[in-house]
Amino acid sequence: MPMDKPGKKQPGLWVMGLFALPFAAVGVGMLLLSVLPTLYDWSRMQFWQPVNATLLAASLNSSRSSKSTSYHVTARYRYEVAGRAYEGERVAISGGGDNVGDFQEALGERLEQALRAGQPVQVWVNPSHPADAVIDRSLRPGLLAFKMVFVVLFGGVGVGLLVFVLRGGKPLNQQASKAVAAGAPGKLEKIPGGVQMHFPAGRWWGLKLGLGMVGALFLAVGALVPWEQEAQSDIAPWLFRLGFGGLGGAVLVAAFYALANSLRVQIDHEGLRTERRLLGLMLQWHQVPGPEIARLRVVESYTVESNNRRNVYYRIEAELRSGKKITVAQDLQGRKDADRMLAAIGSATGYPIR
Repeated sequence: MPMDKPGKKQPGLWVMGLFALPFAAVGVGMLLLSVLPTLYDWSRMQFWQPVNATLLAASLNSSRSSKSTSYHVTARYRYEVAGRAYEGERVAISGGGDNVGDFQEALGERLEQALRAGQPVQVWVNPSHPADAVIDRSLRPGLLAFKMVFVVLFGGVGVGLLVFVLRGGKPLNQQASKAVAAGAPGKLEKIPGGVQMHFPAGRWWGLKLGLGMVGALFLAVGALVPWEQEAQSDIAPWLFRLGFGGLGGAVLVAAFYALANSLRVQIDHEGLRTERRLLGLMLQWHQVPGPEIARLRVVESYTVESNNRRNVYYRIEAELRSGKKITVAQDLQGRKDADRMLAAIGSATGYPIR
C-alpha cells in the first residue's frame, strides 16, 4: 500500500499543470511572438537608409476604456528608390495601439501636422528590399519593459509550476539522501579523487520569482505612472522613471539570471572544471589545473529578510594563485551548511580550506 500514496497526488499535480499552461503560454508567446521579433526588427533596421517620403494619409486614433485611453497611429506614404515608386504603411516597429508613454501621441501629431503642411517625412528603407520601410525605428524601452513583465511574471510562474509538476511535485531544492547539507540546493557526489556537483536552474525558485515580481512592479511603476502630470519641470519625470524603472529593471534582470542559470562543477586532484549555463546555453566555463588552486573558502553572497527573519546565503569559491576567484558552489542557506559542504569538498580533494 505505500505504492499507492504517490498515485493519490497525481490528479492534483495534473490540475496544477493545466493551471500553469496558460501562464506559460502567455509568457513564452509574448517572448517568441513579440519581444524577440521586435529586437530582431530593431537590429536590422539600424542598417536601413533614410529616404524622403510624401504622406498620403496620417491619423492618430484613440480607443477609450473605463480606465485608460490607447492611441494608434496609422499612415500611408509614397517614396522613390532608384527611380521606382513604392508605397508603405508601416509606422513603427511595433504595430497596434498602446498607452505606454506618449510615443503614439507625439508621432501621430507630428505626422498629422506634416500632412496638413504638405511637408515630406523621413522614412527608413531596407536597401536590399526597398518595399520594406518604416517611419520610426525607435526601440521604445518602456514598451519592451512592459512586455517583459508578462514574459517574466506569467512565463516564470507558468514554467516554474510546469517544472514542479514534471518533477512529480518534488521541490526544486529538495535533495536526495546524498546531499551534504539539508539546506543545500546542489547535490554533491563523490568521484575518484574528488567530487562533482550540479546546481540546476530554478534553485530556490519561490524566492527568486518573488524578487522578480518586486522588480517588475518597480519597473511598471517607472514606465506606466504618468509622472508628467505631477512634475513641475521637464527633468523630474525622467528622474522618477530612471529611479523606479532602473532599479526595477536591474532587480528583474538579476532575478531572471538567478533563476535561469545552472552550474556544473567537477573538482578533483587533477584540477577544477566548471560550466555555467543560462537557459541551457553555455555562458561561461573554466578549466584549472590542480596546482593553480590555492585554497577553497566560504563567502557571503546575499541576504534576504522576510517576516523579521534574516536568511543569509553563501557560496564557495576557489581562490587561484593568480588571485582569480571561481565559484564552485552557490545558494547555500546558512553558514553551518556552507561550512559543512566546504569541509566535505576539502576532505575529498585535499585542497586547503579556509
